[in-house]
Amino acid sequence: WQYTAKDGMVQKFEEAAAKKTAMFNKTPETAIITYRFVTGSRTGTYERVESGKSPSDYNLDRSAEGKYWQENVGKYIAKDNGQTRWQRLSNGSYNPNPENTTPATYVQKITYNVKADGILHFRRYLYRMAKVAEKRGWDAGRSLFRLVSGGNRNQFILAITFNDYKRNEGPEMETSTEDDYDELFGWGTRREDQKNFDASLEYWGEEVETLKLVPSMSTGMMK
Repeated sequence: WQYTAKDGMVQKFEEAAAKKTAMFNKTPETAIITYRFVTGSRTGTYERVESGKSPSDYNLDRSAEGKYWQENVGKYIAKDNGQTRWQRLSNGSYNPNPENTTPATYVQKITYNVKADGILHFRRYLYRMAKVAEKRGWDAGRSLFRLVSGGNRNQFILAITFNDYKRNEGPEMETSTEDDYDELFGWGTRREDQKNFDASLEYWGEEVETLKLVPSMSTGMMK
């Protein structure tokens, strides 16, 4: 979900959403994490994310939660973009520390709109880049998502997570990213795959934004 607070109502919105989160989002099935856009045209907009959902989770009766939101939080909202549902794709994702379940402080969110006949090239390149990230020990996580419901099925998001802008891309190595890519997948493959990847995108097909965690509105992080 994405929400924009009314002018002059940011603090009231955050306080009301934090209270609702503490009341209704205390279990793994209902846990929610909140980020705020800090770059781009949506700066100031909030994104609330429920991750790791299973199909059965959508059968839960959450009508009381929805009613509370509408009556106590909704009055501070200027714009509600509605719910969208995404599937995380393991082929294209990389988690450098899977045992750490604490949400990252920052997310670089790259939204791609892909041509219908370009999906194969698009996904091949991002799958291979995830393997390169693993080989080189990059400390920023990468999660690739595809839209399931709520918009264009050929829309993807690559979420790159990190805690510090001074993040590094692993230990100093004698080889370059392109060297490792070609070692893994064949000489000259990086340049060819990059070319096909670029051609797979619609002309408006790539948007980059940065979001920052809002702990007070996130399960398990409220003070």
